[in-house]
Amino acid sequence: MDVSVIIPIYKGNGYIESLLNKIEKNYQESQKEIEVIFVNDYPDEEIIVGSQHDFPIRIINNEMNQGIHQTRINGLKKAIGKYILFLDQDDEISDFFIKSQLEHIGNADLCIANGIMESENGQCLIYKNQKSQDYLKKQIGFIKVRDLIVSPGHCLIKKTSIPEYWTKHVMSVNSADDYFLWLLMIENKCQFNVNYDVLYTHKYTGENVSGSIDQVHKSNMEMVDLLKEYCHNVNVDLLKRTITYKYDMKKQGKLVPSIKNIDLFLYNTIYQLLWKGM
Repeated sequence: MDVSVIIPIYKGNGYIESLLNKIEKNYQESQKEIEVIFVNDYPDEEIIVGSQHDFPIRIINNEMNQGIHQTRINGLKKAIGKYILFLDQDDEISDFFIKSQLEHIGNADLCIANGIMESENGQCLIYKNQKSQDYLKKQIGFIKVRDLIVSPGHCLIKKTSIPEYWTKHVMSVNSADDYFLWLLMIENKCQFNVNYDVLYTHKYTGENVSGSIDQVHKSNMEMVDLLKEYCHNVNVDLLKRTITYKYDMKKQGKLVPSIKNIDLFLYNTIYQLLWKGM
């Protein structure tokens, strides 16, 4: 099996048919072996798959609501693909997603495609230019800037590169489980590749977890505590300071937190000027 697509579902029957139609087109374009694993995290509602498709579809039912991290792990345990694609139920991928990602991942552990980010203000590219996307391969930005990957949905991951620590230490607060995964992969010296093709759309629903500043911060701090027990290569104290700095700026304004963290302020200013492209 080439690719396992793992999709947690929570009250998401309305998304299933469009997801499967997109994956069907990917299957036809890529001519690769693909399986789809739906993991139902809302036991009161049965997952309904309507039409027949040319690839295997499996359904896993959580006995109780377990949250996004554990739900992804439950799917991963059943996956047999060489590569993993974690999709959210409201994600949208292009018809060529899997074909393009497999062509670009090479010997890397992770391939990060470009995509479109939707918000209440409209749409924009996740990465404005190739330079900002190439910066991902440096990996230091994940520690000194922020989580530079919008969602696992625009990433293809080599299954054997997913750290066991991520599957054994489940986060209780939804949000940062994917950031946790990238940092553990950095700790394990995994290689990141990029794919400039625009292959993914992060849909705006008005209910995205990433929109809750306080919940994101709480989840990030839970992640920091878990990383302290594992990391030797990743500077967890610096990561914690970056996370706190960014949170304080959102709560207090930029001036005081930036003065207290002048090194991070300078680094992030240089990042905006040289890499992200203001």
